[in-house]
Amino acid sequence: MRGIRIPALATAILAALMLPATLLSPASAAAPTVDVRPWTLPQGSAPTIPYLHHPSEDAWSVVDPKTGMKTPIAGIDVTDSVMLLGRSGSGFLLRIGNRSDRIIRVELDRPQRTIFDGLHYQAWSRLSADNRYLLMTTFVSSGTQLQVRNAVTGAVLARHTFRNTTEPNPIDVSGTRVLLGGFSPARTMTWNWQTGTIRTIASRAAYAGAFGIDRLATYTDKPYDTDACTVVSTISQPGTALWRSCAEAVGAFSPDGARIATNAIPWRDVSSVVQRRSVRGTLLATYRNPNGVWVHGWENSTRVLLESAPQTGINWLVRCEGAECERAWRAY
Repeated sequence: MRGIRIPALATAILAALMLPATLLSPASAAAPTVDVRPWTLPQGSAPTIPYLHHPSEDAWSVVDPKTGMKTPIAGIDVTDSVMLLGRSGSGFLLRIGNRSDRIIRVELDRPQRTIFDGLHYQAWSRLSADNRYLLMTTFVSSGTQLQVRNAVTGAVLARHTFRNTTEPNPIDVSGTRVLLGGFSPARTMTWNWQTGTIRTIASRAAYAGAFGIDRLATYTDKPYDTDACTVVSTISQPGTALWRSCAEAVGAFSPDGARIATNAIPWRDVSSVVQRRSVRGTLLATYRNPNGVWVHGWENSTRVLLESAPQTGINWLVRCEGAECERAWRAY
């Protein structure tokens, strides 16, 4: 990431000191608004987290930023959607959609494997924060089954079937304890797959969080409900709100848990702004693009990656650290 030049910074500080005290509000000083339209930004380095490379309609690969090596993805049709779930040992897990919704594992110089075939488009699939477990839901005759799988072998370690109205949404794993959200009524639960115990810890539905940083984001109702709000708390004390909003939802927590990047709550259908906030809600920066901008994730605890749309063409991953942003890679 390019640093701010010292002379420019010194000039800015001197100019600020000369302003009347009434103009020096903390919000204006600490919360810049940045246009992130890709073609107006400088080209920066490639992402430092795994990312997709798609040079032609029938060529896909996963790039490992640690080695720079590209692992090819086989059997992708031009109508397929490709979602990188994350690292899996020395390989990667991906969700492939459209023709048949499936989860595959690719590893350099090893045969590609299908972990699961036949997912429904509404089913959840995500890796635990430590990349050890694949958490997924699948629909069975008796309801919605939540499965915990080994992220490398694909072996099912545990499963539990919920009523379809629960809409279980698995979030993370700690030991044998799974954090998940559900509805009817809205709630956050922990399921211990070793003892079979299911415990409700909050009367709001979890949708993001991680045990390792003790962070939790919940909805008070289904996100498409007009009365839905989001609440940020810790997992250990879910009843104590750190921040609440009825307009924004957490797109991703920073790896240290100190910051969040937010999109609009889905029913608001606003995709032109991403907010960077402290975990207690202090606004740190606003990133805007009238063509569309969304949270992709965090590279580290201070650098966030956004998906930003040009007027025409493929979206880009844009890296932002504070008020400085640059193009990082194309987003697929």
